[in-house]
Amino acid sequence: MKIALTVGHSILKSGAITSADGTRFGGGNEYKFNKTFSKYLSKALRKNGHEVDVVICPEKKFTKSTQEKNYKLDIVNDEENAYDLIIELHLNASDNSNAKGAEVLYISEKGEAYAKRVQANLSKVFDNRGIKLRTNLYMLSQTKPVCIMLETYFCTNKKEWHYARLHKGYLAKLIADGIG
Repeated sequence: MKIALTVGHSILKSGAITSADGTRFGGGNEYKFNKTFSKYLSKALRKNGHEVDVVICPEKKFTKSTQEKNYKLDIVNDEENAYDLIIELHLNASDNSNAKGAEVLYISEKGEAYAKRVQANLSKVFDNRGIKLRTNLYMLSQTKPVCIMLETYFCTNKKEWHYARLHKGYLAKLIADGIG
């Protein structure tokens, strides 16, 4: 299967990061974690026999966050790339530093099947927030290939942040094995 692994958010031309930043709670930055984590996940997916392209928005190029949308959609919807699945990497955030758990978002029936399997695996280490049908997110609603969006854990939760930082390889394996 050919998979596009996309990292949510970017660093704008001004240096502002468009993602959640849990550092004030003792956690970490969503974009920075997922940029690094994409290397682990792409390796685990390749080990399971998939062809994987990692899509990360260019840093300090865009002046506003909406430019991320067109950049990613142009790549994942390009028929020459012929992706079977898109996996968009995100982390949850909350003003409540005790918020915790994983959830996987989907829009299609095929996406729901992937979401269930990945969520079941992530729930081995993080609280199960369930899978969620979301129709208002462009990476789910405007991609031609099947897409799921991972909210792997809360970057504002110090315990989850530290666990994820130390166990990137294991988390990648859980997700990749959920994909199959």
